[in-house]
Amino acid sequence: MSSFSLAFASATFPCNSSAMVASPHTTIRAHSNQGANNTFLSSKEFRKPFLQLPRFSQNNVWDIAPSQNMAIKDKNNRNCRDIHVAAIAAPPAITDVARESQDGIGIIDFLERRNFLVTGVAKVLIEKILRVAPNVRKIFLLIKAKDEQAAMDRFKGEIIGCELFKCLQQKYGEGYTNFMLNKLVPITQEVDVIINSAANTTLDERYDAALVANAIAPSRLLSFAKKCRKLSLFLHLSTTFVNGERPGILMEKAFQMGESRIDSSTQSKLDVHHEINLVSDLIETLPPNEVPQKLKEVGLARARMYGWQNVYQMTKAMGEMMINAGRGRVPVVIVRPSVIESTFREPFPGWIQGYRVLDPLILSYGKGRLPGFLVNPDTVMDVVPADLVANVIIAAMAKHGTAASPSINVYHAASSTVNPMTMCDMFNYSRDYFAESPLTNNQGDEIQIADMEYFSSIDSFSSYIQKDIAEKSGLSKEIGPNSNPKQRCRLEARCKRMAENLIHLAKLYEPYMFYRARFDSWNARKLMKQLSTEEGNKFPMDLRSINWEDYFANAHIPGLKRHVIKKASSS
Repeated sequence: MSSFSLAFASATFPCNSSAMVASPHTTIRAHSNQGANNTFLSSKEFRKPFLQLPRFSQNNVWDIAPSQNMAIKDKNNRNCRDIHVAAIAAPPAITDVARESQDGIGIIDFLERRNFLVTGVAKVLIEKILRVAPNVRKIFLLIKAKDEQAAMDRFKGEIIGCELFKCLQQKYGEGYTNFMLNKLVPITQEVDVIINSAANTTLDERYDAALVANAIAPSRLLSFAKKCRKLSLFLHLSTTFVNGERPGILMEKAFQMGESRIDSSTQSKLDVHHEINLVSDLIETLPPNEVPQKLKEVGLARARMYGWQNVYQMTKAMGEMMINAGRGRVPVVIVRPSVIESTFREPFPGWIQGYRVLDPLILSYGKGRLPGFLVNPDTVMDVVPADLVANVIIAAMAKHGTAASPSINVYHAASSTVNPMTMCDMFNYSRDYFAESPLTNNQGDEIQIADMEYFSSIDSFSSYIQKDIAEKSGLSKEIGPNSNPKQRCRLEARCKRMAENLIHLAKLYEPYMFYRARFDSWNARKLMKQLSTEEGNKFPMDLRSINWEDYFANAHIPGLKRHVIKKASSS
């Protein structure tokens, strides 16, 4: 029997000296006591999805052991007693700071009067708050570590030195590091706003893992929110793709418990508790070595049965349902971004951490490894830069956090109805960029690429990519009398792996490459119109202002080369 444990890992959320930093990346991870082939969760523990959120103990330890079978583990699966929780306190108020105009939403005034607790990877959001509202009270940060020194080392290494925060580092100079290190304070329940951006975004994840991260964890965080005496808003970051595969214009509408994406009178309602019990039964009855693959298959099958394209979309929708059903009088805002890519302008163009949705396609194309793909070239790919998403979040929480009305409001941060870009456009922009600034191979030679080939079926794409790999590797050449059988065998195996990886990528992305819906953003546009002129300049969110060709040529692809390719090659 495997034990279920929660591990809280800090994201690299730096802050500036003017505000207290904080913002945790809450990673939920389950460990097996019997190796990788064992179950992810015990069935007994999986049936307890609504356990109370961990409490804060007096010695500043994040206590998350609601049962004897639950424990905190480090990366080596050893028990960790201490999860050191720290935040950076704001400096004394600066009396001569000019207040924002009374017109508009009052974003700056809202930010400077609140304490924030953030979960998930939200560096761009945190940087923006600290840069524009240096008198923000507190933003809480959780750091997972085995002891105090390890927590401090991780804080210095992963937070203070992050390049994204170079504007703040330049502003505060030599006092930047010392100020933050001297302002660490324990986390408390004195938070005004909770921003939940933690999620498992793997498209083909195991059903149990996706359920825990995307549905159960937000419900637990909401339970904690109800205990915060000063709470004025619970903001949940979701995705536009919770709308499933319905064609047409999809509206900014909150989910009700039991909703599916199938328009059928014969389709039963989606029962979240039943899905949890279904997964628990599978874990309990299947042989351990069959559980991982079976849970992936069941997750995909259940998602498609209810009208979603993958387990990520469905479990994110479940999370929204559970928040709406359990919110009581807690004010809730749900922000649904589409495909988040690198920053447009702030704090500088092109910042990105790791591969996002489109990046494997762009870089594989630029490296000459993906000359064709399974995609409708006329499909509208809804893209939104990370800094504009942050601005929508900030404006929405200022508007509804000030009112603190016990309602639920939904915003789409999406471009497909106001500034659409097709997949053909994206590949053409990439082709033009790499023609001017080609990537190089291991020998230092420039890689030349041709126009992208488009395929409408997985069979035609599979045949094409296998042939292309064989030709480029020399595998398709006739076997000569002096050929080495062992070398050819290794080459065949390598080519097979490359083809399998690209075919798997095509199958994984197929729903998005033929997506027929667009996302309405009326609420977000209405919010934008409510900003004052000064707020509009500080928190731009108009996606119509983006020239996509310029964005890809001068921000996104250069950012990929700097922040993704360069770091990958140096690691």
